[in-house]
Amino acid sequence: MKKVENRQPFTLYTYALISLIVTDIFVIIFLVVRILSKQKIYVIIAILLIMVYFITRAIVNCLKYYISKEECYCENGTLMYKRILFKKFILKEMEIPLLNIQKVIDKGHIPSHNARRDVLNPLHYVVLFFNYYERILLEMKTGDKYEIFIYAFPYGTRAEELEKIYNDNDFLKSFDELKEMIEEEQKKILFNQKVENLMEKYNFPLDERYSYILNKILDEEKLYISEKDNNFIINGDSEAIKDLEIFKDINFEEIDFYVFYVNYLSKKEYENKKVLVGYNGIDGKEVTMLKFKEDINEIRDGRSTLKKS
Repeated sequence: MKKVENRQPFTLYTYALISLIVTDIFVIIFLVVRILSKQKIYVIIAILLIMVYFITRAIVNCLKYYISKEECYCENGTLMYKRILFKKFILKEMEIPLLNIQKVIDKGHIPSHNARRDVLNPLHYVVLFFNYYERILLEMKTGDKYEIFIYAFPYGTRAEELEKIYNDNDFLKSFDELKEMIEEEQKKILFNQKVENLMEKYNFPLDERYSYILNKILDEEKLYISEKDNNFIINGDSEAIKDLEIFKDINFEEIDFYVFYVNYLSKKEYENKKVLVGYNGIDGKEVTMLKFKEDINEIRDGRSTLKKS
């Protein structure tokens, strides 16, 4: 099973996570000391509580959006999306019908909130992790929108050594792979649906199948013939011949309907020749060339009458 992962340098944020955890521990210790002290300064306690809240939220956001891994794969006509932490905990999961996806959009690069030199300041990451950015947008035919694949802001982009570590190529590769996978799976689903519809037609009762082929011949103004045991197998459905397995081993010759009409249907020596129409690998309707001509003329006359009226 093909999977597309959001492969960006999220490991760069391990330092940020550790620094935030250490900072949070020190602030909590200081907060506890202040609470237990005889001389309580409530303004300081309030400030420390606010700091603990925001630092803890930043740690949670870091784990949720930066340390966790995102992946997509296709299964049973559905795009499966998962965000997984430590390869075990599923933080988010979505099932999106593939044929409902209309567009896969890269919303584009945005200026990094981390493009400063104070990368050693833990409080800097509090701001960073509250501004996560999901860069891929999935637009649905129903009008719904889904955002996936967190964009990893580069560490201090002003530092040349860090610019070498990070660039947009990893994200763009993931984006291209995801878009390609979705488009390929959509084509497969549509093709399978087409094949199912065609097979349904070729499993019609003989008379319905016969009528279907005659109408297809007139619609396409061409037919496909293959000679077998000195008789003809006749078809008029180009898509069925191209896509159905039952016709893979039959060598059909394409011929213009009017050329066929002149060379075969109009000649007396072919009137009693047998033709098999609507063959589905098992059976087809067997008629004489004369009967085939009469039936197809009847449909043509009926169409002409409708046009005149």
